[in-house]
Amino acid sequence: MGTVVQFPPRSVDAAERAEAILAKIGEVYRRRSKAKEELPVVLAKLAGAGETDLVLKAIGLWGSGELEPDEVLDLCQKTVGRNL
Repeated sequence: MGTVVQFPPRSVDAAERAEAILAKIGEVYRRRSKAKEELPVVLAKLAGAGETDLVLKAIGLWGSGELEPDEVLDLCQKTVGRNL
């Protein structure tokens, strides 16, 4: 028949790493979901403040899929230089 291969038991460290990775994935998902809701409001505020070039650039990057909503928010905050 076949041969039974004994695998070493998983260490607790591996389980902790897997949990940390899953937590990180969850955090990224929550941040992106929140940014997707906030981005239209922020862009409207920027447009009202006269930042039309930035708004058009942000919409282009978001609409083309070049940047995720959270990345677009970061770009807007860095460009304007304040917390939106």
